Amino acid sequence: MSLIKTMPLTPPTILRVVLKKAREEKGLTQEELADIVCLRKWHIHEMEETETFITFYSMTIKVHAAKRIGAHLGLKESEFLEPVKKS
Repeated sequence: MSLIKTMPLTPPTILRVVLKKAREEKGLTQEELADIVCLRKWHIHEMEETETFITFYSMTIKVHAAKRIGAHLGLKESEFLEPVKKS
């Protein structure tokens, strides 16, 4: 049995507005949050403002970073990650 969790082929959608609102409610700037979760300010900006993954190199890495951010902000994954809908 593998202990490594793999991501689905299509990663979940990051609910950017939820992450941004949670950060603001905690009274943190993007730079302060970045320092806390060991990222850069531009990572937090990209997480909250765009659907791209330019500074993360892949969407998988961006989703893992979102999980770290969400955990620090006291959010459940289901609050800021929308699973892929199967057709």
